Amino acid sequence: MLTSLPGRDQSTEGWVAETFAALARMPVDGPEPMVWPFAPYYSGNPFQNLLYGDFLEQGLIAVPTFRAEDLRTTTRNWPTDLPLVVHLHWLNQVLARARTDEEANQALGRHEELLDLLKARGARLVWTVHNSLPHDTRFEAQEAKLRRDVIDRVDLVHIMSPRTPDLVADWFTLPADRIYHCDHPGYQGVYPDWVTRMDARRRLRVPDGALVLLLTGAIKPYKGLLELFEAVDRVSAERPGSVVLVVAGKPDEAPETTAFIARAAQHPAVRLLPGQVPDVDIQVLMRACDVVAVPYRRSLNSGVLALALTWGRPVLLPDNSGSVPLVNDPSAPAGLIYPGEDPDALVEAVRACLSWDLSAANAAAVAAGQRIDRATIATKFATDLRGWADTNDIPASSIQIPGGSRSVPGTARVRQPEGARLPAPTRDPASLPGSELSNRG
Repeated sequence: MLTSLPGRDQSTEGWVAETFAALARMPVDGPEPMVWPFAPYYSGNPFQNLLYGDFLEQGLIAVPTFRAEDLRTTTRNWPTDLPLVVHLHWLNQVLARARTDEEANQALGRHEELLDLLKARGARLVWTVHNSLPHDTRFEAQEAKLRRDVIDRVDLVHIMSPRTPDLVADWFTLPADRIYHCDHPGYQGVYPDWVTRMDARRRLRVPDGALVLLLTGAIKPYKGLLELFEAVDRVSAERPGSVVLVVAGKPDEAPETTAFIARAAQHPAVRLLPGQVPDVDIQVLMRACDVVAVPYRRSLNSGVLALALTWGRPVLLPDNSGSVPLVNDPSAPAGLIYPGEDPDALVEAVRACLSWDLSAANAAAVAAGQRIDRATIATKFATDLRGWADTNDIPASSIQIPGGSRSVPGTARVRQPEGARLPAPTRDPASLPGSELSNRG
């Protein structure tokens, strides 16, 4: 991938110069070079760097593009003999500036025209489905139409969960003959990792023997903030000192988030770190916690879940999450899964965490993290998409993880993957696997 540093020349001339300089450095005896612009590029999110990590080995030049609209100019005089694939990621920029339905519809028209222009210039189009709709969308009808318009034009749809076609069906239909499945990569080696579990828990003032639930990433209402708070509040009232909720991330300005922050700041069972988490402190959160909570009201893919598995930490998540197949291996479940539509299920799930065999759950999380090892995913993604670009044949799907569920003993409405057992707590730091893992992103 081309390097993109703060202050990088984002002008048309700079983009073209960097791209063709990279072409000139390609080995003469290697695969035919192919330019692969991707947009939008978010330099603060490691995901794209990891996904394209093996592209150069396949002769693919991944070109960071901060806005898809910039491609209108940068591809204006594209050489007809140089293959071009444009990879779309998050689509939230398209309607970001719209304030009315009319402005949203106009933005849709401009985006449709851009994609048609790129195809007329010889580009093939790929779209990675990150979510069904933006979590804080103001224009649901237009956001759904935007995705239908993209589907009508793209040559390949990349999904990261086998549940994606079903979970997005309320808004749009994915074309079965153009779907490629390859999992979200893990974050092995991305972040520092030297803090011990004991030191991490001391930094967060966690009592010995307490179960630590971690909620991290951007702090927004869709992540089930108040539901998780109520569940922890009830369980901690029943069994004082048994559970601690660590909340670390930058809050948005939504009223529900503000209410959550105000209540969490006063609660003795909550450790609140309301701000962007520095890279060096990811290790503190992951070493200190026992379970990563992903109680999102709607979730298709989760970087936080991939982070948890990278560190060998099991997860708590609802059964309507797209990430369920990744942690629902019947022989080694790495997730405690509860019915997302049941208002009481999250409370019972938090209770069930107190009796979960965390030694086995951590081992299962380590195994799940290895299945999404960043190097393995990057190699597969590059190899598969080079093959598709050369032949137009849709690659075979990547890792498929079987799954099932049943009731957790004693918690009738909490569903646990087949094979999971929840006897006495096991939280001895020495018993926790995962020290061989690095961090996520």
